Amino acid sequence: MRAQSSPFTVAAACRRQWVLVLSVPAVVAIAVVGTVVGAPLAGQLLAALLAVLALLRAVLPVHAAGALAVRTRMIDLGVLAVLAIGLGVLSTSPNL
Repeated sequence: MRAQSSPFTVAAACRRQWVLVLSVPAVVAIAVVGTVVGAPLAGQLLAALLAVLALLRAVLPVHAAGALAVRTRMIDLGVLAVLAIGLGVLSTSPNL
């Protein structure tokens, strides 16, 4: 018989917060791209990441979204979408 694993382990926390576990390395990689290649590309990649997170917040249930679910679904979607659109516009605008 297999013993029950504790919900207080790091592995259990990573399973619960899989969206956060995947998005933090993505942000670090985007920061490296911004340093090596350029800030406009990093801004576009960050805008894309925010759009993907908005999509995940729209389709995932609250228990699966983990730390992505902060307020109501519509407020979270609105904030992520406005940030993604704003950052995308600013990163593609010339001379800013």
